[in-house]
Amino acid sequence: MPKPRGRGTSAEPRRTVKASSGRARAQPHVKPGKRGGADAGAPNNGAAANRAAAPNKRAAAERAAAPNKRAATERAAANKGAAAKRPAAPNKRAAAERPAAPRLRGAKARADEEARAAPPKRRARSGVRKAASEADDAELGPPRPPELDWDDTPSDSAEEARARRWAARGEELFQQLVDHGASLHEYRADIKEGRFVWIAPGGRVSAEARARLLCSWSRATSVLVMAWADPLVSGAGIERIDGMPAEQDSVGEEGAWQIAMAAADGCGAAYLYRVSSPLAWYFLALDDLTFSPKRASFHPGAPVGLVLRAIGEVREAIGSRAEPADVIRDRISALSDSLFHQARYAYRDTDWVARLERTGGCLMHLAKRIPRASYSAIAAGQRIDEWLERELAVELMNALSLIEDEWSLFG
Repeated sequence: MPKPRGRGTSAEPRRTVKASSGRARAQPHVKPGKRGGADAGAPNNGAAANRAAAPNKRAAAERAAAPNKRAATERAAANKGAAAKRPAAPNKRAAAERPAAPRLRGAKARADEEARAAPPKRRARSGVRKAASEADDAELGPPRPPELDWDDTPSDSAEEARARRWAARGEELFQQLVDHGASLHEYRADIKEGRFVWIAPGGRVSAEARARLLCSWSRATSVLVMAWADPLVSGAGIERIDGMPAEQDSVGEEGAWQIAMAAADGCGAAYLYRVSSPLAWYFLALDDLTFSPKRASFHPGAPVGLVLRAIGEVREAIGSRAEPADVIRDRISALSDSLFHQARYAYRDTDWVARLERTGGCLMHLAKRIPRASYSAIAAGQRIDEWLERELAVELMNALSLIEDEWSLFG
């Protein structure tokens, strides 16, 4: 009789499990021989197998579920990041950004705030095209007539009309010089002889006019003196004009021009010419302009009178103590520059060059005797004051007196 086959024998056939069983997939694969030796004589081999497979099942389930959990976690984090990056709703954002309104505001303040917050009104495109077309027509069309001014008062004053008239005469004089090739020639003025000439580069006189002194204006003191009130040049100046003062103080450059033009009108001059020097301006009335002079050469007169006059003015200003130290220094420096200029310009190639330069050098050293408000003067222990000290004023006056005595020998 054949022996029945038991569950623990090695001859037991293998069980076939369907592939769809999750329990069978979770069980580990064991060789037949090993399984038979281990399971022989064990009455509860099924429970033990179940207990041994439980941890394996949980591990396999966790491993299978891990990817799904990580994916879910990543999707949740992504959703949270997108929600954080997504802008808030318009109403919420506006509420968060809008500042808190004051508790008490007037009606005018609220109206102003609403007017500022309101967007500007836009014009219709048809109106814009119409305005652009009108602008183009106004630009390309004929000019409109000017508006009428029913004011009967004259728009220009008498001073402006006089200035335009003498400016036109100046242009006429310059045009005549251009026509005769003398516009770039140097000029010379001999007030005592009443002669004003233009000299060509070769030394020949190219044009000549009769000159009369109208007035002189001091650049340092802003004092204007008419020619008939100056004793040095009264013989070469114009006659007294009724209604015009002989001397005026605090006159500017424009005022000096206005007075000179009024004097030129009063004496009937043809042209007005200004001769500038470092010390003063001299306004001359020119008449009888000719380009065929009788004397083809020009020899300037002796500068003795001008030098003595300038030195006398400086000495008088120092003795009267009516001007500050800075003004006195500027006076002496300007006179020194004027003498150097005359030596290089009007009196070049003459015997007066050396004397003019020597006097200019002496005056320059006298001007340096007056201290300036500087660090070097303070370091040297010099006393700086607005007015000249008595000892320094006496020294300057004595030096100027010696220069006057030297020039008086040539007068």
